[in-house]
Amino acid sequence: MSTRSRLAAAVLPLLVLTACSAGDDAENPDATGPTEVTAAAGCADVDGELIAADTRAGEPTLEVPLPEGWEDDSTMNSELIRLALINPDLVRDDFAPNIVVTAEPSPADEQAAVDRQVQGIQQATGSADVDREDGEVCGFTSFIADYELPEAGAVPARPARVQVIVVPHGDQTITYTLTAQATAPADPAYAEAVEEIFSGVQIAA
Repeated sequence: MSTRSRLAAAVLPLLVLTACSAGDDAENPDATGPTEVTAAAGCADVDGELIAADTRAGEPTLEVPLPEGWEDDSTMNSELIRLALINPDLVRDDFAPNIVVTAEPSPADEQAAVDRQVQGIQQATGSADVDREDGEVCGFTSFIADYELPEAGAVPARPARVQVIVVPHGDQTITYTLTAQATAPADPAYAEAVEEIFSGVQIAA
């Protein structure tokens, strides 16, 4: 199985998690025209290259640092998946570490959107305990959580770390998730890249 095929298989649990967190009232954003975009306060200073996630008309923009050795795999992009980064140099167990960015518009308010993401992790892992650290990204409500992803075909079970950011957008919210996964998460190069990307998120809404 190719690296990209393994990535596709490994991303499936992330989509299931997102589906668990999405309520029946989730809907697509109105993409009929642009809205005024202003830089959000409180974004971290970043040196080096940034890469932008796909956006739909009128949505906020989201960029993340692109560490050395990491590359964009746009074959995974969809209405839900807006960016997928992999590092072929860090392959372990025939699996490339990756970070997947998703965007989920919803009429839910900020707290309801956060609660849904926590519930999605609980349902996907079968555990009521979520190791979660609350915070803010660019002034927006955020949390980071660690959990275990199940085996997916030839890809072994592995830990994942997700950063959830809820951005108010008109009369709805957009929930962004950045999910990092690797079969060798203790690799310093991987851990440093995840920290660089998570801490360097840039959002203009």
